Amino acid sequence: MYPSEGLQTALNKMREMSVDQNSIYHQYVPVVTESTTIGEFGAPILDTQNLNVLNDFVNLLQKVVYTAVYNKTFNNPLATLEGERMPLGRFIEDAMINPAKARGFNINDFAGILQKYEAEVATQYLAVNSDLQYCVTITRDKVRNAFTSWDNLEALISGYINSLYNGAYLTRYNQTKGLPLAAFERGAIKYEVIPDVVDEQTAKNLIRKMRADYSKFQIPSSRYNAWQDVKGEGAFALKTWSDPEDIMVMISADVESLIDVEVLASAFNMSKTDFIGRVIVVDDFSQYNDDGTVAVDGSMIKAVICDRSWFKIKTQDFAMDSWFNANNRTWQYYLNDVRMVNYSLFANAKVYTTAEPTPSGSDSE
Repeated sequence: MYPSEGLQTALNKMREMSVDQNSIYHQYVPVVTESTTIGEFGAPILDTQNLNVLNDFVNLLQKVVYTAVYNKTFNNPLATLEGERMPLGRFIEDAMINPAKARGFNINDFAGILQKYEAEVATQYLAVNSDLQYCVTITRDKVRNAFTSWDNLEALISGYINSLYNGAYLTRYNQTKGLPLAAFERGAIKYEVIPDVVDEQTAKNLIRKMRADYSKFQIPSSRYNAWQDVKGEGAFALKTWSDPEDIMVMISADVESLIDVEVLASAFNMSKTDFIGRVIVVDDFSQYNDDGTVAVDGSMIKAVICDRSWFKIKTQDFAMDSWFNANNRTWQYYLNDVRMVNYSLFANAKVYTTAEPTPSGSDSE
């Protein structure tokens, strides 16, 4: 049994890193080829007379896994909604200025030159609100056992990946798809109550509503953002609009199964190929506990149409920390994921739901 091509690439990448860092690993461990045996590769790593090689192996493994798996973030269908990284600070001040109001020209208005014209400025403050850690412990015995075969070594690495990174990706997915439900319950998103989507006809009715809103989103209006709803009485109406290329749709899998994507694409005056990138299918809009029970019921939400800028998601830190515990001969790994997961009161967005929110949210449109 010889190493797979992917495992060869990963292990040789570790050796290259060791050369670049001038660490001890590459001085003892050979380049892995398709004919290298697990014994040849593992002997210098498991040498009890030189535990520094084993320690260096585990440290390099962390970096290779991080480099390889970080690119898989984009496999999350909702990852495209994340904005630029947020390297510093805990808060973001987001401001939008309303279009200026016109006034009639008066040739005799000499006093107008001294008048102050206040702009209507809307401001929202967004905070880093998700600081999570994913932890795993690797024992020295577990590492030794992995070197009994190439399959076992690959299983150790893939298990490490699944435990840490997939845990983070699943949480990211659930956090993002939970934003429409959170906004709906807080009265922070426009919504329309519709009949349940149960067949082709009700699906077509939903498409017609989405087509109309797609067109309306492109016209400056205060009807499709939640600024005034959230700020309450006395707040000015904020006029916003969306560029057509920024408008997207999120639908549940059950609804998607009833909708002809070509029909939906034609409703938006787009080809099927171009439109696929605008539609994101989620399992549903509910949030679940670890045991699979419903934590927050979002089954009433069937679809969401919104400007991409409605999602305010930024990563501040996504990195691995580790340390070796000599007391019990284990390596502790901590994947840190610090993010801002929020939504905008400025951007156009609308939920299609079969029920009113509880508690009551923004007025139905």
